Amino acid sequence: MKTLLITLAIVASAQASAQGVYKCVKDGRTSYSETPCAAGQVQLIEVPPPPPAIDKGAATRQQRVADQLESTRKKREEREDAARARANMQSAEHEQHCAQLRLQQKWAAQDAVGAGDKTREAAQLKVRRASERLALDCLN
Repeated sequence: MKTLLITLAIVASAQASAQGVYKCVKDGRTSYSETPCAAGQVQLIEVPPPPPAIDKGAATRQQRVADQLESTRKKREEREDAARARANMQSAEHEQHCAQLRLQQKWAAQDAVGAGDKTREAAQLKVRRASERLALDCLN
């Protein structure tokens, strides 16, 4: 007996959830009803289920994740910009150092040209050392 009542309850609930609307056309007039028409043309129209409820928490979670990704991207870009600035500064300092070494080599060469017999060897040694320092530090 219990199983019969449970079966009837399940069938009744299934019918209630899958309920349609009947479209009746009689004498050129159209009417809609939950029950079948008595006479005339009958057409069953299925009512679609309501759309699912919007999960407001999901939108909030997605926004939070998007904000975290944006924050991570900005931090990475800031680190990359700082690294580029450091590299540019080091490059400028290196170029300035090389320019100074070139100038020292030029001066040493000029001194060697004007050196007398007693200081010529020392001046040429100075030119050679300046050239070696320039080649070692600047590879030019």
